[in-house]
Amino acid sequence: MEFSDVMTRRHSVRNFKAEAIPGELLADIVRTASRAPSWENSQPWNVYIATGETLKKIRKIWRDKYAEKTKGSPDMPTGHRTNFSPRSQQSMKDFMASVGEFCGDPELKHFLELNEFLFHAPALVYLTLGKGHTGWPIYDLGAFGLALMLAAKDRGIDSIPAYEIVKYPAELRPLLSVPEDEEIIMGIALGYAADDRVNEFSSSRLPVETILTLKE
Repeated sequence: MEFSDVMTRRHSVRNFKAEAIPGELLADIVRTASRAPSWENSQPWNVYIATGETLKKIRKIWRDKYAEKTKGSPDMPTGHRTNFSPRSQQSMKDFMASVGEFCGDPELKHFLELNEFLFHAPALVYLTLGKGHTGWPIYDLGAFGLALMLAAKDRGIDSIPAYEIVKYPAELRPLLSVPEDEEIIMGIALGYAADDRVNEFSSSRLPVETILTLKE
């Protein structure tokens, strides 16, 4: 697949088939993503992937947390949306409006409910950084995360990066063997898209004229 096709066809899938992803394929995707650039070649990322029985345990914990209405407490604070720039705040409002419009169809009312089930993904990827990191490792981890999702798409595997996946880090640590000196920064669900109309949703992007300043 051409790079431009991989980039444009990748979008956040919210409902996956139960079909498992072979372990060797997951390892190959991580191997490809590891070519992502990093500051002074520090390669600060650590990768944990939950599948099978471990994933079943995580999914049950999430269902219980939802039933108890437990508030999330991620290792990396999300911050309030009012802390974002006015342009970003508007983009977020537009996104929520488009989600609301999309979910107006009764057949799509389960769009948000899929969060509770962790999107039925057969594999959850957790990206961590050592504690005490600065902004540079976060930048590096973002590059690695994108590389991972593009590498997956190139192999026919869909994805969604989501806060939902990392909102209860204390419960994840013992299951994933994440040491206390690492922070669980981001979660990415991987799998094969289910035949569900919710997967037709794709968020818009700002026009290049809005984000680009080109000086000659």
